[in-house]
Amino acid sequence: MRKMKKFAALGLALTMIATMLTACGGSDKSGASNSTSGETTSEDSQAAQSENAQTEAQGEESAPAQASSGEQVTITYSLWDEIQSVVYQELIDNFEAQNPDIHVEMQLTPWDQYWTKFDAAAGANQAADVFFMNVWVPKYAEAGVLEPLDSYMERDGFDFSLYTQSIVDTGTYNGVHYTVPKGTDSMAVAVNTTLFEKYGVTVPGSDWTWDDMMAVCRELQGKIAEAGDSIYPMAFMLNSNNGSWQPVVYQFGGRVFNEDGTSGYSSEESIAAIQALVDMIDEKLIPDYQMVSDTSAEEFFISGQACMLYLPTFSSQKLEQAKMEGIELIKLPKAKSQEFIAGSMHYGMNAASEHKEEAWRFMQYLASEEANDIVGQRGIDLPARISSQSYYASSFKQFDGSAFVEGLTEAVPYASAPGYAEDAINSITNDDIIAIFTKQIGVKEGMEKMAEKINAEIESGK
Repeated sequence: MRKMKKFAALGLALTMIATMLTACGGSDKSGASNSTSGETTSEDSQAAQSENAQTEAQGEESAPAQASSGEQVTITYSLWDEIQSVVYQELIDNFEAQNPDIHVEMQLTPWDQYWTKFDAAAGANQAADVFFMNVWVPKYAEAGVLEPLDSYMERDGFDFSLYTQSIVDTGTYNGVHYTVPKGTDSMAVAVNTTLFEKYGVTVPGSDWTWDDMMAVCRELQGKIAEAGDSIYPMAFMLNSNNGSWQPVVYQFGGRVFNEDGTSGYSSEESIAAIQALVDMIDEKLIPDYQMVSDTSAEEFFISGQACMLYLPTFSSQKLEQAKMEGIELIKLPKAKSQEFIAGSMHYGMNAASEHKEEAWRFMQYLASEEANDIVGQRGIDLPARISSQSYYASSFKQFDGSAFVEGLTEAVPYASAPGYAEDAINSITNDDIIAIFTKQIGVKEGMEKMAEKINAEIESGK
């Protein structure tokens, strides 16, 4: 809560600054996007002043002013992924070649330090001009850290239909677009076909159900025992919320948040989903929570200690780099549906940036077909741009990634908590799901108590 108070003060300060800048700045109503800088004539200046006066008289919001200086401007770009940074340097080089008046300085911070440093920088108005943003858009929108982008998008005709809708939705808060779509998570089940062949079990198809999956797991368990082996039929990333158990909640018809904004964890469907996973632990069909905390679920699969793996796209490169043979991806099994909650990635602009037009031009390039094609071809992310997603599916050398793309039809936007309660709710969720998976509390009681705590946190900030 202390952090959010700091951000609340930051939000007020940024609002005051933005108001002053709007009152002093120009307005471009033409709808044209300037890709190069040019000189401003006195006639242009007089026309702009006249238009500004008319705009202020009408009480309209000014569109962002275009850069007019011919000097090179340096903007900063922060991200947390070292693997992706190599590709982003390629994109930066391409952008700078097309925009010689802008230099982009990349700032790489490891994930485990990223948000701590980002919060400190944002609190001091020193965050990067453009930055990686995940699903925590409400938190940073409420704090005034994220620049609202609607005026830029309307002016330059940003076409949202080119991007996966769930990503667009996640980057929108209270009807305002705060981010440019970057990429999305998807889910599939990775199958070690070599082990299936060894144990004489048929690999299921993508039209399978949860009951089919349980039957396959039990058949594998029996064949594994007959062979005198001690591996698991399947592995789940129980220690990753959106990497396993939250998608299962959606498959069973549950929700993280209800339509009225309250927690969905106490519903019969959500409880049934977690009970199904606990039952799999009890039957020793999957490694338990402590085991996948000590040795990741991905490592269980890569080392041949699990025949199947619930696989999110953000872990797919681990399988690719392990150079495993005989991997096949299939869609998630259908419980009530094959829906899953999909995390997403975005590009955000610092509301305190001194170079917003240059930052916007860089964001436009990152959202372009060229940039998305490169991201997909390199396999570093499932691109937000729909036309580029097939490149991602074919980017893997060890397996066909088509199931990831096909699964997007079932993706549901990530449900974020209210910005003021994001940190507290994440903490509650993490602590309480661990207690359930480690048998410190029963599933029904644990889920109901978790929902009660989350609802109390939401109410406390209203």
